[in-house]
Amino acid sequence: MNDSIDVHRNLDHCMQNIKGAGEVMVDDMHEAAMRLGAAAMMLASASHAMLRRADQVTQERAQPGA
Repeated sequence: MNDSIDVHRNLDHCMQNIKGAGEVMVDDMHEAAMRLGAAAMMLASASHAMLRRADQVTQERAQPGA
């Protein structure tokens, strides 16, 4: 997950899982829990990637001559 396209794709997939979890919640609590768990992991991954990228940009700007 190195670029913003990957992050956006990940977030879209996460939102699909959240929506899907809501749709199956009544019928299958286990499936809903699995989808919500997957969405939580994807959000954590996207958040980590964005923080890593922000740190990288900050470090690049702090270097003289960059």
